[in-house]
Amino acid sequence: MDSLSTLFSTFRLQVEIIHNAQYCGDWAVDTSGPGHISFHLVTHGQCYAESSKLKQPARLEAGDFIMFPQRTRHRISSDKSSEVELNIASSLPYAEGLKRDGVGLLCGYFRFTHAANSPLVDLLPPVKIVQSALTQADATAVKILSMIKQEALSQESGGQALINRLAESLFVVLVREHMLENQATSGMTAALTDGRIAKALDAIHAQPEYGWTVDELAALANLSRSAFADRFKTLLGESPINYLGRWRMQNAWLWLSEERATIYDVAKRCGYESEASFSKAFKKYTGESPGKVRKRDPDDQTA
Repeated sequence: MDSLSTLFSTFRLQVEIIHNAQYCGDWAVDTSGPGHISFHLVTHGQCYAESSKLKQPARLEAGDFIMFPQRTRHRISSDKSSEVELNIASSLPYAEGLKRDGVGLLCGYFRFTHAANSPLVDLLPPVKIVQSALTQADATAVKILSMIKQEALSQESGGQALINRLAESLFVVLVREHMLENQATSGMTAALTDGRIAKALDAIHAQPEYGWTVDELAALANLSRSAFADRFKTLLGESPINYLGRWRMQNAWLWLSEERATIYDVAKRCGYESEASFSKAFKKYTGESPGKVRKRDPDDQTA
């Protein structure tokens, strides 16, 4: 797989819908919180979004979408000057019919089952808005949003499952589009769009258990050892070997916490000859012992 696909495969994106109904009158919501990437889709009517990451309140109309990748505090409300208390208004189901003065809102979270999710979160800005009327009609994101909106309003059997899958696809599309639109000079976005460094990342992501050397990775990137090491560190802020070690530990966390794999098995899958050397490296990177992570509640993904 390509590097971006490998990241999604490893970090395992999940969607949770927490609201799909309409608000009437004065109302305001904020769904921010630790461990969650909040998003909102306006299914009918209009409302306003406010956040410290926005220069001014953003007007959102039917079909518009807003996401807060970095858990930013925000306020979605009926009116930008409204002072109504957050999260106290009741909503009405669509079964009662669309209200003329109502605002349909689909709210949810994106989250990763893997504790170390920063590589993907860092690929997006603090706030991402897709305004359907201002985006090219054939844009993939707009097409997906249109399908989600239709399912949200129709309330048909199987709609929830379909919305979840469509929302997952939307997130991938937004990450990919952001990478293409923003020619970053450093960070994961820059590394994944750098043809030579991306080849080395593909290799590391695909075979974390292999004892990669800088020389081997440099050869894959078709660069000299020194040029590769310098370029890698310039883009990602760390050496190739340090990145490999961190990537191994991120995979190890997943295997321990989700699969409940044995420490011995995880050590082997990460390329370590003994449990002791693996455990030492794991605690150095994560601050916790492999045994503690393995026993942890699967719903607790705080590293």
